[in-house]
Amino acid sequence: MAFRYLILQYSTILFDFDGTLTHSLPMWMRAYQYALSQYGINLATEEVIGKCFYRPWRDLVVDFELPSITDFGAHVNVGLEAAMPEAVLFDDVENFLEACRLRGIKLGIVTSSTKKVVRTFIQEKNLEGYFGTVITADDIVNFKPHPEPVFKGLAEIGGTPETSLFVGDSSADMLAAEAAGLHKALFLPDEHLTYYDFTELRNHEPHLVFHKYSEILSRLEAVPHETADTI
Repeated sequence: MAFRYLILQYSTILFDFDGTLTHSLPMWMRAYQYALSQYGINLATEEVIGKCFYRPWRDLVVDFELPSITDFGAHVNVGLEAAMPEAVLFDDVENFLEACRLRGIKLGIVTSSTKKVVRTFIQEKNLEGYFGTVITADDIVNFKPHPEPVFKGLAEIGGTPETSLFVGDSSADMLAAEAAGLHKALFLPDEHLTYYDFTELRNHEPHLVFHKYSEILSRLEAVPHETADTI
């Protein structure tokens, strides 16, 4: 499949945040462990992945017999805010964002993380100028895999499903993008082997699969900037 078809057909690219732009899944691991420890529950890494990751908090509250979603969520956010300063961008993310900007592609973030966490990270990494919209947990009612946050991101940035790509690392991302009618790009870095079943993720039939941003950056940089006005 031609690379132009994969990237330059899109006027808008929406990104998931955790595990897609930043290698923050270990931070979420620590946040869940911290939150559960407040109730005297101590889980190993494998248990947190199996019992907590990508599950609604209401289900965790029932499973672990916790007082309330609000109480549990507050503990998770405390743990996440403490851990996130250690999070870093994946290699070549900023270079890819800059290459997209130069070619007139509108960029946005759609995430289930809180506005405080995401905005703080973006500011500290000097990424504010790249994103025309940042949709967080504070802006929505329904979380991915529901398409609401994707539709909201498109509305704010002025994009249409037919000309937009969603880049994510999880089943929730792929399902939300599909439900909203966007093409899907699946990011599968080696760092995620601990957290995901890659075969299961590929079963969502993404339009593009990549393991490093350098794989798509090198091809995008080969396209002259002048092609932006033909996108």
